[in-house]
Amino acid sequence: MIVLTRVDNRLIHGQVVQSWLPSLDVSEVLVVSPGSAKKEFLKKMLRLALPSGYKLTVLGAKEAAKYSLESNEKLFIIIEDIENLFEMLDIGFHPSIITLGNTQFTEGKKQYSQGVFLTDGEVEQLKKLETEKNISVVIRSLPSSFATKL
Repeated sequence: MIVLTRVDNRLIHGQVVQSWLPSLDVSEVLVVSPGSAKKEFLKKMLRLALPSGYKLTVLGAKEAAKYSLESNEKLFIIIEDIENLFEMLDIGFHPSIITLGNTQFTEGKKQYSQGVFLTDGEVEQLKKLETEKNISVVIRSLPSSFATKL
């Protein structure tokens, strides 16, 4: 069962450990990062960043989409970037809400909050999720923060 889906290029970091995990009733963190999934060292670093008591799974987008549909765990899904999110959505991943936490700045992106940078095309696609697939998309840095729409 998916408890929260978050796009955050920092993956497991202070806000996740200190704020998100204590506020969620989850048993597993599913990190969607193709690069990290291929490197044992990076998976070990993610494991070290995660408090004990939580299961950790690190997968690429396609594998994560399938895994999230089959898992019996209470999942907190952290997706590295918008590209991986859309890849998951294209193959059947369908959360009820997507929280944008931090998306890296690159050339051509506009700032939508302190840490969220998106292209016009990404904004258009994200807005379509709400109208066409009934998936709510919000920007929210912390559980105590006000969630804002794009």
